Amino acid sequence: MKDEIYELRFMRWKVSKTFWRDGQHWALLKCVSKRKQSPWEVPLSFLEVVRDRKVS
Repeated sequence: MKDEIYELRFMRWKVSKTFWRDGQHWALLKCVSKRKQSPWEVPLSFLEVVRDRKVS
């Protein structure tokens, strides 16, 4: 799961790490398209829904 790249919101996001919070597995996404974009925390279930947008 780590280092996978997804295309969301017209930008490319890389999974930098995964972690557990409140009994749910989460992923921290960092933007590789824009330098100043802030990191984005999403549940792993969200990445399963959008897996067709996976680039690598």
